[in-house]
Formats: sequence, structure tokens, C-alpha cells
Amino acid sequence: MKSPFRGHLPALDGVRGLAIGLVLLVHFIGDMPATNPFEKVLMHAATYGSFGVDLFFVLSGFLITGILYDSRQTPNFFKNFYMRRTLRIFPLYYGVLAVLFLVIPHIPFFQGPALDTMVSRQGWAWAYAINIHIAREGVWSLPYIGHFWSLAVEEHFYLMWPLIVWLCPRPVLLKVCLGFVLFSFGLRTAMYFTGANALAIYTLTPCRFDALCIGGFLAVSVRGEGDPERWMAWLKQTGRRLLYPSAAFIVVTALFNSQSDYGRNILRPLRETAWTFCFAAVVAFAITANKASPIGRFFSSGTMTFLGKYSYGLYVFHAMLSYYLGTHHTLAWFESWIPNHLLAVLVQAVLGIGASIAAALLSYHLFEKRFLALKLKYEAPKPVAGHGAAADPAAAVVPGSR
Repeated sequence: MKSPFRGHLPALDGVRGLAIGLVLLVHFIGDMPATNPFEKVLMHAATYGSFGVDLFFVLSGFLITGILYDSRQTPNFFKNFYMRRTLRIFPLYYGVLAVLFLVIPHIPFFQGPALDTMVSRQGWAWAYAINIHIAREGVWSLPYIGHFWSLAVEEHFYLMWPLIVWLCPRPVLLKVCLGFVLFSFGLRTAMYFTGANALAIYTLTPCRFDALCIGGFLAVSVRGEGDPERWMAWLKQTGRRLLYPSAAFIVVTALFNSQSDYGRNILRPLRETAWTFCFAAVVAFAITANKASPIGRFFSSGTMTFLGKYSYGLYVFHAMLSYYLGTHHTLAWFESWIPNHLLAVLVQAVLGIGASIAAALLSYHLFEKRFLALKLKYEAPKPVAGHGAAADPAAAVVPGSR
């Protein structure tokens, strides 16, 4: 019987769409100023869209670990994985950097302090080390491309994780995944107590292992022996066991810390890990949901799968546009002909998201697809029954990256 966890998993396209939707929400609405109590609540709620990055990490951990685990006995294991990842990620990433650093500085219209700052620190971007630079500076120190920090985290994960999966038998790999979850939580806690800056705790790769590795733990867990339907039931039940206590913990401790700072140093990193458990539950529910159920319909909807398909380009381009809108105070221009502030924010958000989608579509169909076609040269041999390949590596993204 074919495993339900191998091959293309359409529901996860919708999960990816949800993740990028959350990220779009925070940058086009959550970062906007509020002028009344209702807007304050709305904008604050939109800032939770930043957790879309965590959902991307969990999803990447699940997909990448499954891909690696299923193909670890095939010839050219490392070469195939790294070449397919390179063809998916590098063309757009380095293509954007080439335009930003080699072309735009010579165009007078774009010249200014922000561009000068970005160009002077470009080495960090070329080296996939933006997260390290941000952590070192303690501020969002790279205009227009600061959001590439999450792409750096994923790239670091891609570099180290194949060897771990290749070396470890299943029982050991499960323990390694859980060990990294505990390590990540412990590291963040230690950094909070020692006064490390908040952005270092947020962006450094080891601090994000819990999200990546809880996804990896689920991927390895469901690849056990026995009836695949039993593992589907296990995954669904595990999703419930992760979601309900984690969500309750997040709500209760967040409310407590809104009134008191007591225990904040330990509760905050615990909440961050709890969020990753909630997103692991989202992945579990998306995979196991009946297609006719509300959850199944949501994740298989045209909107979610469309956003998921183009999520990499959307992630790369959207924050550049939102940064431009913010630094050039375009909201004031919208307010000059739209009398309502909130309506002006929403109009700007719709146009900004629309422009991001247009950029992602053009990039994918005119540029990225030419490299994606080359991935066929690095496909693993077709597996025998019961040992199929997992979802295409091109599907795993963060905000991640796809």
C-alpha cells in the first residue's frame, strides 16, 4: 500500500499559502500606524502574522526531512538533494541580489541612504548570513532585504540536515529531532537570562531549530512500519495533543505577562516553542483532513494553493515593496484622496499585495521555471513499492524559501 505521506501532498500547498498569507498580513497591515482603539486592536492582531515564518519552518522541517529520509538509500543522495535545492533557491535569491547590488546603484532614481547602507553590507547577503548580521547589530540593519534572514536560517538547515538524516537510523533520528527542540528552547532561555538582544534570539539559526525539527520529528514518526492508515490516525491524534495544551498555554501565559513581568524570561521562550507545536498541529490537520471537511476545503482552496505555489517569490518581493511604501510614506498620499484612515491602509495593502503577486508570477514564469526544469536531471531513481519518495523538495519553503 502506498504511503499517504509520500508523493505530492496538495494540502501542504494550502499550508504554505496560509504561511505566506500571515506574513503578508503583518507587513502590509500590522506595520501600519493606528489612529483609534479599533485600529490599534486590528493592527496588533495583524502583527501575529509574523508567526507565519514559524509555520514555514515547521513545514520545511516536515517536507525536507521526509524527502531526505525516503531517499537516503538512493545513489547520489547528497548530490541530488543539493542540486535540486540549488536550482530552486539560488536563481531567484542571487538574481535579486545581482539586480540590487550590481544594477540599481547605477540608477539615480533609486540612490539614497537606504541603498548605500544595503550595498555597504552586501557581503552578508551573498554569504547567506543576514540573520547573523542582524543578530550582531541588534536592529533590522539591512534595508529592503532584512526579511532574507529566514532564508539564511533555512539554507543553514539544508546544509547540515542531510548528513544527520543519512547517518541516523530512525529511532536515533527521532531522538535527535527532539534533542534539537529542547536545545533550541534551552538556548533561547539562556540568551534571555544573559541579556542577549531580542533580534539575536529571534533570528539566529540554532534558536529556530525547534520549529524545523518538530516538523522533522513528525515526518520521521509517520514513516514507521505498519498500516499507513494507522499512522494517519496517529498524526491526527498527535495534532490534537499538540494543539490544545499549547494554545491554552500561549493564551494563559500571554494574558498573565500582559499584567506582570514575573517569569517572562522563561515563559516567553516557552511560548515560542508552544507556537511551533501549534503549527505542527496545523500541518497534521491539513494532511489528515477529509477533503470535504472545512479544514480540507480551506487548505485545498484555489486561493490557498495559489499563494502556496508562488510563496517563494511572494516572500522575496513583498517585504521590499512594503519597506518602500513605509519609508516613502505613501500612506499619506492615499489618505489625501481617501478620507478614512483604515480604508486608506486597506487600499494600500491590496495594491501592495497585488504588486507582490504580479512580481512573483513574472519571476516564476519568466525566470525560475527555466531552472526548475533542470531539476529532472537530479531526480532519485523511482522507489520500489513501499519506499516512495516524499514531496518534491521544491515544495519546502520559508518564508521561508521554496
